[in-house]
Amino acid sequence: MPTVQMRISQPSRYLLLTLGALIVSVASTLCVSLYAQTATSSPTPAEIIQSLQSQQFDDALRLSQLALKKYPADKRLWTLRGMALSGKGSTSEALGSFKHALSLDPRYLPALEGAAQAAFRKGSPEAKSFLATILAQHPEDPTSNAMMGFLEYRSKDCKAAVASFERGQVALSSDANALGAYGYCLATLERYDDAMEDFTKALSLKPESEHVRLDLALVQWRANHAQEALATLQPLVDSTPALTAAELLSANIYETMSDTPHAVELLRKVILQDPKNVEAYLDFASLAFDHDAMQVGVDYLSAGLTQLPREPNLYLARGVLQAQLGRFPEATDDFAKANELDPHLSFSTVAQGMVASQEHHSEEALSSFRAAAKAHPDDALTQYLLAEALSQKSGAVGSADYRDEVAAAERAARLDPHMAAAHDLLATAYLRNNEPQKAILQCRAALATNLNDQQAVYHLILALRKTNAKDEIPDLLNRLNQLRSATPQGSKSNRFRLEEVPAESGTVGVR
Repeated sequence: MPTVQMRISQPSRYLLLTLGALIVSVASTLCVSLYAQTATSSPTPAEIIQSLQSQQFDDALRLSQLALKKYPADKRLWTLRGMALSGKGSTSEALGSFKHALSLDPRYLPALEGAAQAAFRKGSPEAKSFLATILAQHPEDPTSNAMMGFLEYRSKDCKAAVASFERGQVALSSDANALGAYGYCLATLERYDDAMEDFTKALSLKPESEHVRLDLALVQWRANHAQEALATLQPLVDSTPALTAAELLSANIYETMSDTPHAVELLRKVILQDPKNVEAYLDFASLAFDHDAMQVGVDYLSAGLTQLPREPNLYLARGVLQAQLGRFPEATDDFAKANELDPHLSFSTVAQGMVASQEHHSEEALSSFRAAAKAHPDDALTQYLLAEALSQKSGAVGSADYRDEVAAAERAARLDPHMAAAHDLLATAYLRNNEPQKAILQCRAALATNLNDQQAVYHLILALRKTNAKDEIPDLLNRLNQLRSATPQGSKSNRFRLEEVPAESGTVGVR
C-alpha cells in the first residue's frame, strides 16, 4: 500500500567560482604592465582589476570598454569586461564577453573559467564544453570537477557524477547543498554508507535543514542503521508541529523493526492531525494487511474516503483488503472506481506501498522519443518508450497522441511478444477506450510471459468485469492477493526517495 515519497535531492545552488577567486585567477594570468603607462589615455588592466577587487563593477565595466576601444582584439580585456558584467548580475552579457575572448584564444583559462561560471548559472548546455576544455588543461581542478559533477547529475549519469565529485572533494567540503547532491548520487548507486558520510557532513553544516535531516535518516535506514535513522528523525517528530514526512518515515522504520505499536501510534497521530493525508491512510492499510487485520484497514480507508472521495489510491487499496476478506463484488467495485478515477493507476505499484509521482515527459523529451522511434522502427524497446511517454500525456481517446501511443505499443508487442510491459500498456489503453476483449488478450499475453505480473492480473479483473466471463474473477482476486503477500517486506525502504533541497539564491565555491 502506498506511502509518502521523498524526491531525491537536487543541488539547490550551483557550485561556482567566487568572483573574487576568478579575479585572482585573471590577475595572476594578466600582465598588468601590458600597456605603457606614459603616453596613453587608455585604462590599464591593473586599474580594471583594482575596480573589480573593490566591487566597483560599473567602474570596471566603463574602464574595460574604454580600453577595448583602443585594443578591441585583446582577449584579456574582453575577459575583464565579462567579469564586470558578472559582478553586475548581467549573466547573458557576461557570457557573450567571455565567448568573444575565447574566439580570440579558445584555450585562454580565465575566459574559460568565466564562461563556465556564466553558462552554469544560466543552465546553458555550453557549460559542459567549457568545463571539459578546462579539465583537459587541469584535470584535477576541484571546482571544475564539482561543477561537472552537477552537470552529469542533471543528465542522470550518477556513475560519472560520483567520479567527478570525488575529484572535486575540496570544493564540496564546505557546502551543504553540494554534499547533498553528492550524497544523492552515492545513494542512487546504492553506496549508502558513503552517502551517510556526506549527508552527515551536510547536516553539520546546515543543522536546521529538515530536508538534509530526512535524507540522512533515509540513507541510514537503507544502510541498515534503523536506530540511528530514528534518532536523526526524532527532532522533527518532536517539533511543534511535527513534520509529517518524518512521522511517516519513522512509522515505516518502526514497522520494519517489528515495533508495530509505535508505527500504529504515529500513523494514527498523522491521520488525526491531517485527515486528508493520503499516504497515512495507505501506510495504515499496508500495516493492516501485513498483520492480517483486513477489516481494520478497510475501516480506516473508508474513513479516508469520506475526506477524499475521489482518491483512486484509496479505492484500490481498499479493494485489495476487500478481496482478502472474500468480498469479491466489493473488491471489483473498488477496483473499477479506482480505474475510473485514474486509468493509469498501477496495481503493482500501489499494492507494494508506493505512491508513484510519475515524471511526466516534457515536450522536448517526447520529441526525442519520436525521433528515436522513427530512426529505429524495428527496435521494440524504442517503440515501447515512445508509447510509455505518450501514455503519460493522458491523451483523450481518439486523439492523435492516443493513436500514436497504441500504434507504438502494438509495434513493440509485435517486435517482442515477450515484452510484458508493452502488453500491460496496451491493456491500459484498451480499457480507456472501453475495449475489454482487446484488453483481455493483452493481459493474457503479459501473463504468458510473467505469471507474477500484478498489473496484468489487475487489468484482467477490470476487463472481465465488463464482459459476461466473470466467473474467473474470484480466482484472480485470490491470485492478486497471493502476489501481494509475496512482496518482500524489505522493499519498504524503497518507497521513499530523498527530499529535494529548496532552491536558494547565490553562488558558492572555492578556488
